[in-house]
Amino acid sequence: MGHIKKIICLTMIGFLLFSPQLLAVDECSDEQFYYILVDRFVNGSSDNDIEIDIKDPKAFHGGDIQGITNSLDKLGGISAINLSPIMKTDTYHGYTTMDHQTIDERFGTVTDLQNLVEEAHEKDIRVVLDFVLTHVSPDHPWANENSEWINGTLSNHWGDNLPKLDTNNPEVQKYIIETAIHWMNVAGIDGFHFYVDETTPTLLIEELQTRLKAENKEAIVIMDGASSTCSMNHDFQEKTVDTLQHAGESLLPVLEQIQADETESVYYLDSPTTTRFAFESNKAGYHPVTRWKLATTFIYTLPGSSMIYQGTEVPMDSGVEEPDHRVAELNKKDEELEEHLDKLINIVSISDAMQNGQLEIVGEIDGMVVYKRFTEEETMYIAINNDVETKMLEIDDISEELQLRGLLEDDIVRKQDDGTHKIILDRESSNIFIMENNTGINWLFLLPMVFVLVGFVWVIVRLERHNKKAKQQQG
Repeated sequence: MGHIKKIICLTMIGFLLFSPQLLAVDECSDEQFYYILVDRFVNGSSDNDIEIDIKDPKAFHGGDIQGITNSLDKLGGISAINLSPIMKTDTYHGYTTMDHQTIDERFGTVTDLQNLVEEAHEKDIRVVLDFVLTHVSPDHPWANENSEWINGTLSNHWGDNLPKLDTNNPEVQKYIIETAIHWMNVAGIDGFHFYVDETTPTLLIEELQTRLKAENKEAIVIMDGASSTCSMNHDFQEKTVDTLQHAGESLLPVLEQIQADETESVYYLDSPTTTRFAFESNKAGYHPVTRWKLATTFIYTLPGSSMIYQGTEVPMDSGVEEPDHRVAELNKKDEELEEHLDKLINIVSISDAMQNGQLEIVGEIDGMVVYKRFTEEETMYIAINNDVETKMLEIDDISEELQLRGLLEDDIVRKQDDGTHKIILDRESSNIFIMENNTGINWLFLLPMVFVLVGFVWVIVRLERHNKKAKQQQG
């Protein structure tokens, strides 16, 4: 019954939003990424279980590419998957590369990757690979040969004194570009999530973007560690997590910063290098599902792309203040959060305003903020109430002939006698409204009630007739 209800709900959303005039996707917009830490996802094949030890948190646990392929149907609310580094490595997380042009045998084979991409594409899911440009493994041949391709060491999330890749070396740049194109041609992947830093030449970043777009005009090119056309927004992550752990605070300052930025970003709230958002929510005394619903409404409706980390749909919480690299708990999904994510992806995927629209802040009151995304053809209002009380925000520039119809939660907002449209949200809740012609009666809401009432009356009449017939027989 629950599945039927969800299908009907999502179908209604699609019916309400469908527009034949959708513009082309920008290079960093309209993707909802699901980040996968491959070794800690799903073990799909025992053939590559080499030296695994699930009791050792630093050892390989057996997750592989086949496990991802087997689990594609379980991934809801997304349009793309981002795989952690799968190149030859000496660490389970893969961020210390030993050979950029070979898949680590513990993760699978080229054939496994090709099959994953093929099946993902059949489900309209794009596939992006991590590619670390800042450093390599201490056991990489370049590090041991005193190669001119290495320039000192660095320390980061993945280790201390790691051999630093000299990305200013023209030969290194040529190798990186050729390797990226190699994987696109061999496996048909849709792009890369590159890890860079302040020493990575701007010319290399631009050349990667140009060359990969030449191979595939819709290629995804994410830069992590440098400001570019499409980069991971770490400042957003810190500010938004902090705001959402303090009920009563508004997201307005975060929105104002997004408006001021000139480039689109990938927005996220946790990752393999941060604590879990659910942990932060529990620590602050809030229900993680409620907090995640607010958070995902926010990141899914901003200009740019969003990224959630594996286990968000549970939502996973390690219970400790450190990055969570445990195996994904895919069989413990929260039905309420999963349904919320499904609604979001359906709204975003077919909404012209969400894909291509401008962002405009409408207003705020205490912990509630309202903003809109709009094109010439469509306008969507997003309302997020991060307050401890029900809040109402008045909008005074919407025509009397128009109404706002709620898509996440059923609601109709019409012009009141004072000339305003009033959006009312319960505490810790959110909704997305599509602006449309005022239809008068909300039949979408009333028809089910009418059917229930008619059915109830029919049952009463039947019982009454049955009772009369029984009395006549007794008489």
